[in-house]
Amino acid sequence: MNMKIPVIIWGATGFTGGELLRIIARHPDMEVVGAVSRSKAGTPVGSVHPHLRFAYQDLNFISPEEGGEIDAGLVFLALPHKAAAETAKKRLSAGQKVVDLSADFRLRSHEQYRRWYETEHPCPELLKEAVYGLPELHRSEIAKADLVSGVGCNATSAIFALLPLANAGLIENARIECRVGSSEGGAEAKEGSSHSLRSRSLRVVSPFIHRHMAEVIQELSLPEDKISMTVTAVELVRGIQCLAHVTLNKTLREADIWKLYRAQWSKEPFVSVSPAKPAHFRIPDPKFVLGSNRILTGFALAEDGRRAIAASAIDNLIKGAAGSAVQSANIMYGKEETAGLEMMPIYPA
Repeated sequence: MNMKIPVIIWGATGFTGGELLRIIARHPDMEVVGAVSRSKAGTPVGSVHPHLRFAYQDLNFISPEEGGEIDAGLVFLALPHKAAAETAKKRLSAGQKVVDLSADFRLRSHEQYRRWYETEHPCPELLKEAVYGLPELHRSEIAKADLVSGVGCNATSAIFALLPLANAGLIENARIECRVGSSEGGAEAKEGSSHSLRSRSLRVVSPFIHRHMAEVIQELSLPEDKISMTVTAVELVRGIQCLAHVTLNKTLREADIWKLYRAQWSKEPFVSVSPAKPAHFRIPDPKFVLGSNRILTGFALAEDGRRAIAASAIDNLIKGAAGSAVQSANIMYGKEETAGLEMMPIYPA
């Protein structure tokens, strides 16, 4: 008999916690044995995630103390940034594998963490153990890891847009623009997040620098003074469209870039390159990946052969968070990488 991996989700009431519950409900090799929430302990999972009520009819949220007593092999931490590291340390000490969706282990350098997150890291000794949880970059390291970090959703979209050009050493500079949905801000209500204030607005959240830029610098080995990142909140609930305006360091033909993108992504199970025609499909639209772990990438090249737009589209809650986390966990346990993640995008959405 194929025994399922027992899973505990810490921070199970948020959007990413809900996505983990949704994915694992139909995962062939995983089973949720605990959903941790200090504020909702004792209440049914379906009271917070009504769309999952039928899948978890007998599952209640439990307290962190109860979660610490459950013997589970795999822990997902969907806790707020700066709050996950100590829990990760305790769970690792208990012999559990940890996938942390927060920002606490994304950066390898304690100094860089201090700079970008403006605080000391509570468990700096674990930074060198953690593997950045993007399988398309670190598949072999993830397979041997006990601690895998989450990925920043904006960073993920930028990395997928730029990776073929970065690997070829072609980027002179890049201005990254991420157009993001409201779910990126999390489930907790904040000032200015009500529908009447946010709807139909184009709110520039970050004009030049965003914390996720640190991951782009780290993973693509790009000089910081050669890139910028703008994040704009748009009229979407979920999804990110990334447009990176790139100056290339030499003149290229369109055929040259096609070769780079196809060579980079042809063997990746979740990545597709947008078609050249029709023209309005060439730049990826998040509408075509919503509800899935898929990524669309694409590009456009100016007539001078030196200016390009490198683009991507993802669902920020799945490929930008819970989907990449489950994909990494599959690899950690030697399971099919696509297990539980083969859901098709929903359209129209």
